Amino acid sequence: MSIPAPTTTRTTPSRTGSSFFPGSVKHGSPFASHIYVPPSGAPGFAGDRNWNPGFEFDRDDVEKKSVRLLGRKEITTPVLSVSMADAIRPHLPALSRLATSWTLVYSLDQHGISLNTLYARCEAQQIGALVVMQDSAGGVFGAWVSEGIYLSKGAYYGSGDSFLWRSTQNNADDIQVYKWTGKNEYVALCEPEYLSFGGGEGHYGLYLDDTLLTGTTHPCPTFGNECLADGERTRQMVTFDCVGLEVWGIGGP
Repeated sequence: MSIPAPTTTRTTPSRTGSSFFPGSVKHGSPFASHIYVPPSGAPGFAGDRNWNPGFEFDRDDVEKKSVRLLGRKEITTPVLSVSMADAIRPHLPALSRLATSWTLVYSLDQHGISLNTLYARCEAQQIGALVVMQDSAGGVFGAWVSEGIYLSKGAYYGSGDSFLWRSTQNNADDIQVYKWTGKNEYVALCEPEYLSFGGGEGHYGLYLDDTLLTGTTHPCPTFGNECLADGERTRQMVTFDCVGLEVWGIGGP
């Protein structure tokens, strides 16, 4: 499978703002060399550290409740389970963790196999997006992007609270999360021909072509991840068949 290389060297601000400061290290292509910035000194990103939103008691009560997954029809084959959502939730940014309900924005089974449909449905939402994929071996994995999913027009977007994730082989509800490392800003590149998350050194962390049926995963500097799927391996890259795909919108409580 031929994986296209980005054709630009630009980065662009997200629609909802970014955790990167203007002085951040910038590249528009994962095929460029990168400058290493240790996570503790990641450019301009402080995450939730030392942030006091003033509602600790309410937040604790809310976060103890299981997530409600809304919008998925009973006849739709599920990919994300409630228990898996509960395992992912603690890794989300503070405000997103407060959301008690997640809304299904796109499902391969429910809305049809179309990248155009995925973009059309996602771009109507101004909230964070959890991408959930399932491979033919039963593995479930994906990406969190606070800025949502939208056509990026040749430029990377995304902030430092984004991450890649996967369920473990022995327990689908045990989640391995790969946080932003600060090495580059190749968080999300969403084009008419593909979806991709993470990059650097010539590889995408997670890539899905426009058929929504074939993808690849590779270790990448953006997230310091391992391969997210098990499948046909070429050196360090794993190619997988995508049999399930969902995008969940996660906003305020």
